[in-house]
Amino acid sequence: MKKKLALFFCGLNLYAHPHYFLDSSLQIDENIVKNFWKFDALNSKILMFDFDKNKNKILDKDEKEEFLKANFYKLKANNYNIFLQNEEKEFEITPQNVDVVYENRKLTIYFDFPYELKGETTFCTMDEKIYLAYKLEDLKTNLKTDIQKSEYDYCIGVTK
Repeated sequence: MKKKLALFFCGLNLYAHPHYFLDSSLQIDENIVKNFWKFDALNSKILMFDFDKNKNKILDKDEKEEFLKANFYKLKANNYNIFLQNEEKEFEITPQNVDVVYENRKLTIYFDFPYELKGETTFCTMDEKIYLAYKLEDLKTNLKTDIQKSEYDYCIGVTK
């Protein structure tokens, strides 16, 4: 019986890990955040196999829209896995200028969103289902920051 319970709990842990690992780069200014989410080479290859229907190694307009619909827009239910809050409110993320590009054997999702820097602001990535892991690769900003990272996500405190 103990062996069965141990196998059951070990099996649960196998499912509690990210399916995709994203290298995340950010540019944070006082009124806009620009995001760059880059998939690793293996997952990029798999995703291109699924979405590059004509196999030309370019996501055409229809292929991009299908990719974004399947892999990005549905993140809206969890605020695009972004927590952004200042002293006054929590922001709803409204992505703008969304694009996905395949370069150097990696897929990258580009998007930005507006916000208003007032006082201390916290920017975090968090996927409640742990499907996506975000590794902070690069941060460009002229603002003061305090960064905390884990294996699967990160938080950035931002002030003027």
